[in-house]
Amino acid sequence: MDRSADFEIESYRRATEVLHGLIRGERHASRSAATRRLRAETKLWRIRAMLNALDDPQCRYPVIHVTGTSGKGSTATAIAAILTAAGYRVGLRTSPYLQVATEKLQLGHSLIDAWSFSSMVSGVLDLAARLFPAELTAPPFSYAEVWSVLGFWWFAERRVDIAVVEVGAGGRFDATNVIDPIVSVITSVGLDHLVTLGPTIADIAWHKAGIIKPGSSVVVGPLLAQARAVIAEAAESASADLIHACDPGKTQPGVTRAPLGFRQQNARVAAVVANVLVQRGFQIAEAAIAAGIGSTRLPGRLELMPGTVDPVVWVDGAHNQDKIRAVTREAIRLSRGGPLPVIVLGMLRSKDPSSILAQLGTAASCIVVTVPSVHGKESRSGAALTSEVNASGFAGAVHVELEPERAVRRAEEIARRQGAAVLVTGSMYLAGQVRRRWFQDQDIVLQRTPWPTVSDCPG
Repeated sequence: MDRSADFEIESYRRATEVLHGLIRGERHASRSAATRRLRAETKLWRIRAMLNALDDPQCRYPVIHVTGTSGKGSTATAIAAILTAAGYRVGLRTSPYLQVATEKLQLGHSLIDAWSFSSMVSGVLDLAARLFPAELTAPPFSYAEVWSVLGFWWFAERRVDIAVVEVGAGGRFDATNVIDPIVSVITSVGLDHLVTLGPTIADIAWHKAGIIKPGSSVVVGPLLAQARAVIAEAAESASADLIHACDPGKTQPGVTRAPLGFRQQNARVAAVVANVLVQRGFQIAEAAIAAGIGSTRLPGRLELMPGTVDPVVWVDGAHNQDKIRAVTREAIRLSRGGPLPVIVLGMLRSKDPSSILAQLGTAASCIVVTVPSVHGKESRSGAALTSEVNASGFAGAVHVELEPERAVRRAEEIARRQGAAVLVTGSMYLAGQVRRRWFQDQDIVLQRTPWPTVSDCPG
């Protein structure tokens, strides 16, 4: 790297270190629902106050707000790709990031640059310090609050025509829920984040329905009956149009170009959102819908690692029952009747392994257990996860390599002997760690893309 690139990377690192210092771990997860709600409402009030001090940047452009247990990142990215193909200047905010923080904010095809990221992190924190002095502020100013203000502010600074904003978790009390979207999107409702959103499907649906705002349109993916009822009631109360994108008989332009089967539903939802936007005056041709869906890709979502042949290595951040079901279905299909893949598995401690392992065991020849390293969150220990894999009735061999890179190397050795593929899954954080072998963090930051060009691919 040249000297200017060194400075750029250093500015990025300083900003991310400051942000990481705001992450206070999982110690609040066991608090009562009432306490969690009060904390969330306090944070939303502070975010609104900060945005107001910045002349309400979130009101300067229309917004599409996307939530869902599974598929929200893929759907948000597909909607942004469609709008970009249609010629609009589109801001995209996704959550979480896979490797580097700048992945969370995108303009068109480019991630936020390191200088802007660093400068705006400082600007948000300076504003927070003026409005909410630390000694008078409880709970302390948080990571999520910074990201919410930073994203809406950056979109306004970049003069976007429209923004697509992915919810972090839930919806009703999420840090992004300070907007009045023209379209609210709920891709799915399943069992995940049970401590904070559950325990039932209806409870989780109530949280996700919190992004529905008066006068908006609501596009939903396939829903269980319990979720449908809750969301229908919320839409009716808000006088919002409710559109079921995946009901039988509906066809949408461009959907058949989705590259993999499990993305078909997300593509259908994105295409319906595009049609709703057309009804609201946006100029989006069918060709743009097809082009946007056809070009959509996300890092760490059943992603084939470049240069891998014998064996091929797939990386997927699936971490709940619905996502694991989808990825195992694809893993079996990609095996084409040959040996099932060798799976590298690591999980967070907060996830329920039983439902995940019940799905995963049907798609693995053997499992290599590992432990992802996660800032502010606890991973499931190798011993605990190994015991749970064995207790699940999995018939194949179980190996343990606590360090993720070593786990992938061992899985490759086994897969090479079997003529099988390798699939890394169970956690977005694990996917991001493993992916660094092929795509370096500094290259992603400097080239402003999750797929930076490299001189060669590692073996």
